[in-house]
Amino acid sequence: MNGQSIERLMDVVLQMKINLSHINDTLHQQSFEIRQQVDAVFEEERQSLERCLGVIDEKLKECAGYVNDYQHLHTTLTGMRAKLIQLGAEPSAIPAALPGESIEDVILWRVRELKSAGKLAA
Repeated sequence: MNGQSIERLMDVVLQMKINLSHINDTLHQQSFEIRQQVDAVFEEERQSLERCLGVIDEKLKECAGYVNDYQHLHTTLTGMRAKLIQLGAEPSAIPAALPGESIEDVILWRVRELKSAGKLAA
């Protein structure tokens, strides 16, 4: 090989190195941008899950209030029914008392009841 051929070959190798460096930089930039986009989507989805949990928490608090109301009303109605029976009346039946002592027991019982009635997906 003569000097000019070697120099052209060196120029080609240098140009290839420059091109590969440019391709590498482009890939790194695209990877960075994709990571940013995926991170943004991930953050949105994470916040959506947190909002869902917040709504579930609020509904459970609301449910606990209704359980307390139910228990109070059931006690009152049971007393009224007993007085009506003492007065000779035949009052209609009252709904069943809630099972268990805790909100967890009531929720578990209702979920089972709704599932067995086909009103709640398993």
